[in-house]
Amino acid sequence: MSEKKDVLTRPQEEVIYRPALRQIGTTECPICKTRVAVFLTKTNRPFVNCSFCSARIFYNGQESIRLLKRKMKAVEASKPETDLFL
Repeated sequence: MSEKKDVLTRPQEEVIYRPALRQIGTTECPICKTRVAVFLTKTNRPFVNCSFCSARIFYNGQESIRLLKRKMKAVEASKPETDLFL
């Protein structure tokens, strides 16, 4: 019974919520031309996930990433980051 009292009286640790994926900008969906967010995967590769047409496009090649950089409008980051993706 004393263990339950100890658990109840311990102060709770503060929980800090962070987004699962880092948003780096916005661009048009290549399929339906709706404005979509550009996110980074865990391996720092950009991708878009269009909620309008349900398309998921991953940019893996150097040329496709270069074209995306040209079309993308960057989101202002709270911390300065050197290079967002390859």
